[in-house]
Amino acid sequence: MMPGNNIFRCRLSKPGSMLCRLSLSLVLVLALPAHSETGKDAGTNTEALKTRAVELISRLHRLEEQLLFPAHTQVAVFMSVAENSKASPDSISVDIDGINVTNHIYTQKEIDALHAGGIQRLYTGNALTGKHKLRVTLRQPRKDGSLHKHALEYRFNKDETAENIEIIINSSKPYLVIQSRD
Repeated sequence: MMPGNNIFRCRLSKPGSMLCRLSLSLVLVLALPAHSETGKDAGTNTEALKTRAVELISRLHRLEEQLLFPAHTQVAVFMSVAENSKASPDSISVDIDGINVTNHIYTQKEIDALHAGGIQRLYTGNALTGKHKLRVTLRQPRKDGSLHKHALEYRFNKDETAENIEIIINSSKPYLVIQSRD
């Protein structure tokens, strides 16, 4: 590869290489001008091709997720705010079996989305069958500007199905609730 020509760099031996190759192919196809057609037909065909490309990329993302995180090893952690709660998270940290798997600092837009009923996917990963410990540390702002730290542990037994865990934050006690989602 020549210096300066690293606009697209794909490592074909990495797990996302299939997505990378397809994305590059779609970019090249979409960038090609429609020489044989003019006017409305060219615009219509280009839009149809773009729509199809978006559909293919979406399907490829789903396939990649199924391959990387099969149901028998998948663990997903979600976070939401309890209904009618004024809780506003500043940041959250999640550990599984003593290993930090994610940290997140919230923006006002994200807090607004959670208050509107949104559910955030914090983490998706793999875990072996058996017993595991999830530890959540949540920081919430106080009226005086300082941060209040809440921590909670949740033990779960991973079986052959996907494990979906939801963290629900509240402005009153209990500040944190962790439960399995089915």
